[in-house]
Amino acid sequence: MIERDMTSDSFDKRNFLFFLNEVHPPNVEDSLIGALASPSSWDAVAGIVKTARQKNAFARSIKRVQLYVHVPFCKQLCTFCHCPRVLLRRRSDTDAYIKALTRQMMLFAPVYKGMDASLINFGGGTPSILDAQQLTAILDVVDKAFPARSRKILFEVHPSSWTAAKLAVLSSRGLFRLTIGAQSLDEKVLKKVSRSQTRQKVLWCLRSARKAGAPYVNVDFIAGLPGQTVRGLIRDIKIVINEGANIVNVQPYCNVSLQELRGPGETVLAFFKRRDAMMKAATQALAEAGFRRKGLWGTYTRNGECEDYKEEAYSRLEAAVAAFGPFAIGQFPGAVHYRAGNLESTGDFTEVNASLQDSGYAMSNYVLIGIINGLDEQTFFKRFGTSLDRHCGEGLRYLQHSGLVAFSKGIWKFSGKWEVRRVREYAALSRVLFGQEILLRLRARFLNQYDPRQDYSGGNSFLKAYANNWLMSLYYQMNGLKDLD
Repeated sequence: MIERDMTSDSFDKRNFLFFLNEVHPPNVEDSLIGALASPSSWDAVAGIVKTARQKNAFARSIKRVQLYVHVPFCKQLCTFCHCPRVLLRRRSDTDAYIKALTRQMMLFAPVYKGMDASLINFGGGTPSILDAQQLTAILDVVDKAFPARSRKILFEVHPSSWTAAKLAVLSSRGLFRLTIGAQSLDEKVLKKVSRSQTRQKVLWCLRSARKAGAPYVNVDFIAGLPGQTVRGLIRDIKIVINEGANIVNVQPYCNVSLQELRGPGETVLAFFKRRDAMMKAATQALAEAGFRRKGLWGTYTRNGECEDYKEEAYSRLEAAVAAFGPFAIGQFPGAVHYRAGNLESTGDFTEVNASLQDSGYAMSNYVLIGIINGLDEQTFFKRFGTSLDRHCGEGLRYLQHSGLVAFSKGIWKFSGKWEVRRVREYAALSRVLFGQEILLRLRARFLNQYDPRQDYSGGNSFLKAYANNWLMSLYYQMNGLKDLD
């Protein structure tokens, strides 16, 4: 049993926490409590939110709800993608999907009544796989279920499935940010990861969005793809900047096996060094072009512009996330975290896995992210009405004792060099911030999988960290680039 004293060594919690990081890596969208989710119903989830808004002071403080629509379909499965998706086989699948989506939205609408629902984010999968008529149908339902004076639409597109008609629909309904999944402008590189699109179509998407007046146009790139070079990535970045992109996102090639990451004849170490060089060069090129990093996940904006371009509600707690569609992840901070089930053959996605959240869990998630850039004790108190020490002082002292965080002048902050080893250690051990009860539940949950005789802290586990998107994005955020020197 885990001792009440988190600094006690009578239970090898350090090894257990590293084990947790292996079986359930943490990230913002699918956080720790996801490991404890259990089957539920949409009626039950709606009831939890409704009750929280009536009786929970923390829940009542949340005034905004971000709508998220997950479109799971793809015409082709890119080998680099870690997002939940399925192959689209027939048009009837998308028609059934929209009908089920409509029912789900209308069910949830009453529990969010009175909240600001002016922002809707389409992700996937491939949202642009839907035609103009289908997009119109979804937005009509959104306007009916979640009325708002104005709407901000954030939309992701695969260049090969984007058309002028779809752009016209979104532009007329409040297109705020268009994200173009370029990944690379080199068609030979894209072919190696099963990505079908042309350089010309990517640039057309960018030019047409700017011409249509989209306030923010984001272009996504991946660094480290097979056959990709530093020179090629920098050339691509400069091209889209010259074409008017005011947001550029550069992610490290991750979330596939170490074997898949390597190019032909390339060693694992050579791949790591190539990817490091590309990420470092991209950061420098964007800085020289007047782009500044925004947030945690590899996003750069021109001159630091655009207010909350991505509305990171999952980690910032100022808004709930009402998520619709198969695989979609939603939450109401202090109440519930849920993930929708798979798309059934009937198109009626009725499955959902949910975990209850309390305000303590929401505060812990806030602390975990906040420490990365510096967490102010006074700010925490003003936000939650309780002291940081009272909430998770024991966990903070455990991390301090481990050399992972430091405290100075009221600020708790990640300490030490920004190396993969340290970032990985923080991601694993910071679970102590969620408290004794959740750790005990997790230990019971993984009782048959955890082997206390095995060392989960190093070896191949460390190498696997290089293939983890959450860890590598965090590592590159601080320009670590130390481990392989």
